[in-house]
Amino acid sequence: MSDPKDALRALLETYLRCPVQPVLSELEQGLRAYQTEWIRARAGGDAPALADPAKTAIPKAKFKVDGGDRAVLERIAGGWLPTTAEVPRWAWLEDRELVKLEPNPAGSGPEVLRMGDEGWRVLGRNPPG
Repeated sequence: MSDPKDALRALLETYLRCPVQPVLSELEQGLRAYQTEWIRARAGGDAPALADPAKTAIPKAKFKVDGGDRAVLERIAGGWLPTTAEVPRWAWLEDRELVKLEPNPAGSGPEVLRMGDEGWRVLGRNPPG
């Protein structure tokens, strides 16, 4: 008999055509919360107090980034807003979805780099907010 998790994973991969790990973890978290609430509703007054929700896990990065590229990502995560003129390998970073390009706030000039979701994963952090 096959594992129901494997069947669900195959179904999600087939029909969503996207990475399924975030979807599965969200589904499992929702199921656990529902089960906990269901048990508490039927347990009465002697049920233990609710625990603080666990921190959401940071999804694993698709690949490893070292050296100068990682240093650039660290600086961007720290609040630096570089332009494409200031980062020689901006195309490499943008191609791997580590950063996003946005129009220059000044209205003209080179585009500004902002941290992308994959960039946060490479640094092992969750995006702020």
